[in-house]
Amino acid sequence: MPASLEPGQLAELTLTLTGPYAVGGAYISSTGVGELQTIAEQGLRKVSSGLVHERPKPATDGSVQFRFGFLPPAEPGAVRFSVYALGGNGNDQSTGDTATSGVFDFVYGCSSQTYYLDGDGDGAGRTNATMLGCVDAAPAMFVATAGDCDDYDEDVHPGAAELCNQLDDNCDGQVDENVVPVELWPDADGDGYYDARTEKVGTPKMGCDGTKGFAALPGDCQPMNPAINPRAEEICNNLDDDCDGDVDERVRPTCGEGWCRRESSSCDAQFCRPGEPEAEKCNFLDDDCDGEIDEDANMCPNGQLCDGGLCVTVASSGGQAGSVSTAGGSSGSGGASGGASNTTAPRTEKSSGCALGAGRSEGALAALAIALCAAALRRRQR
Repeated sequence: MPASLEPGQLAELTLTLTGPYAVGGAYISSTGVGELQTIAEQGLRKVSSGLVHERPKPATDGSVQFRFGFLPPAEPGAVRFSVYALGGNGNDQSTGDTATSGVFDFVYGCSSQTYYLDGDGDGAGRTNATMLGCVDAAPAMFVATAGDCDDYDEDVHPGAAELCNQLDDNCDGQVDENVVPVELWPDADGDGYYDARTEKVGTPKMGCDGTKGFAALPGDCQPMNPAINPRAEEICNNLDDDCDGDVDERVRPTCGEGWCRRESSSCDAQFCRPGEPEAEKCNFLDDDCDGEIDEDANMCPNGQLCDGGLCVTVASSGGQAGSVSTAGGSSGSGGASGGASNTTAPRTEKSSGCALGAGRSEGALAALAIALCAAALRRRQR
């Protein structure tokens, strides 16, 4: 098995679904580089955003395999494959079926390096959100340094100055060690936030956050109400509890299904009015508000079916295209240069350099594992 893909050379990859299922299906997409290609008699067909199974594929010895081709660009780089997989017990119902998802990273023509998602732009990323890339060529929003313990605060990261603010500013697991005093302003309601740096609220002083009657953090929009501050939870009470400028955002009662779902005009559910349903269209939305998506068989012209929100031509094999669920939770990233995966649960097995991860399990549903391997290279230069 090759250690990595090669620039400009067509690779054959094998996606394996493992679990106690009679049939399986998959949707495969990539990060927009190179070209995904189908292989004859593998049960996959092209759609605008990737590859999808034509119909549920029977399992052999407990697993379902789909082979497909990938042609990388001629220049070195990296690619991430996203896979959404579905395992079915073959009873023609959704009961007993399960879905999972995973990402698989490969590099081609370069040495690999693991990068970390840096959401706040402070130069350090989250240890649990990784992506593979070429050395010294970090993907957008990813960095080579890990260990950010608060990726939503640009002032908190490894190497930051530890301030006297009851926070672990430098992500070393300690709070306020060898601290630097900070500017404190009067905090009349004692909620840990002050409202403005002005002489009207009093005189500042240098010290540590937690000093009675003073605060180091700004943004209190109700300085005389300790229940209202930027750290408070928004509740439905016609007030801006968290001082973000919005009142009762995302906490008012809702009513209606799908496209008809609306939010009440007040905190009383009786004033909620759902929207008007529309004719179901092939757009991956519940237009007619019945709790189902794209279920109308007459949405697309003759000879086409609705797949992933788009009307596509039925494959020449005549197989009924199966819909692919995107359920299965969020997925991580990372791995080694030859191909790597993180599914929705910890990795449980390794085989020939490809990691297998257990899929999401709900109740008595069995796990569905997925793996993606570069099985062969067929020489074809761009």
